Amino acid sequence: MKKFLQVFIITICCCYAIISSYAYADNKLQVNVSIPPLYFFVQEIVKSKANITIVVPQNKNPEMYEPTFKDMQAMANSDMFIGIGMPFETIWLPKILKANNQDKHLQVVLLQNELKKQNQMHLWLSIENAKEITKILANIFAERDPKNANFYKNNAIKLLASLDVLRKDIGVYIQKMPRKDFIIYHPLLDKSSNEYGLIEHSLEQHGKTYGMQDILYLADFGKKAGIKKVFAENENKDIRILAKAMQAKVVIINPMSTDYIKNLESVFLEISKSYE
Repeated sequence: MKKFLQVFIITICCCYAIISSYAYADNKLQVNVSIPPLYFFVQEIVKSKANITIVVPQNKNPEMYEPTFKDMQAMANSDMFIGIGMPFETIWLPKILKANNQDKHLQVVLLQNELKKQNQMHLWLSIENAKEITKILANIFAERDPKNANFYKNNAIKLLASLDVLRKDIGVYIQKMPRKDFIIYHPLLDKSSNEYGLIEHSLEQHGKTYGMQDILYLADFGKKAGIKKVFAENENKDIRILAKAMQAKVVIINPMSTDYIKNLESVFLEISKSYE
C-alpha cells in the first residue's frame, strides 16, 4: 500500500507538472470581455490567437451584475479587458486596478469611449456601431501583436462584409412591414430602430418608473395599430398584462447571444412579423 501511495503521488505530481508546463507554454493573450456579444467580435478577429473569457454569463442581466471574486481575479490577471459601458465596469474596474496594482499590465479598452458614445445604451445592437467596433478591435490587436497584424485586419474585413450582408437582409425584412412601429419592454433597439426607420415603443425607459396607466396607454396604441407581437428579454407580469390587453403574443429575444449575426437577424425577422 505504501509503495502504491508513493507511485500515486509521483503520478499526480507529474501530471500537475505537465499541465503547468502547457499553461506556461500558452503565450496567447488573455482577454476578458464584459458581455457575451463582445466575445463574438473578438473571436472573429483573433480566432485561436487569444484566450477569451466572458465576465457576465448569458443568463445574467449585465446592467445589474456584480462580478464574483473569481471574475475579479480573472480580470486582474488578464492582459486585456474590453468593456462597453456596463455599470459594473465603472464601479469594479477601478477597484480591481487599484487593489492589484495592474495599471501598467492590464490594457483596458472601453468601447463606449473609443466610439465617443458614452451615453448610448446597447451599443453593440447597432450594425453601424458593430462595424466601428470591428475596426477598433482589429487595430488594437494589430498594435498589441504586430507580427499578426495582417491576420487580424483580414479577419476584420471578412467580418465587415458579413455585417453588410446582415444589414441588407434586415432591410428586406423591414420593408415588408405595413407600418414601422413595434413594442418592446426594455428599449434595447433605439439606435438600431433609427437605422431602419423603425419606431420603438418601450414600456420601460432605462429604469424610469411606470404604472398601470402607462401599460394600458401602450396597449391601446398597440391594439389600434394592429400589433400582434410584443418583445422582451424575459417574460414578466407587466409584459403579460400588456400583451393580454392587446391580444398579442410575447416574443422573447436575447440581446446577449455570442452568435451575434444569426441572433440579430432573428430578432429583426421577428420584429418584421409584428403585425402577423
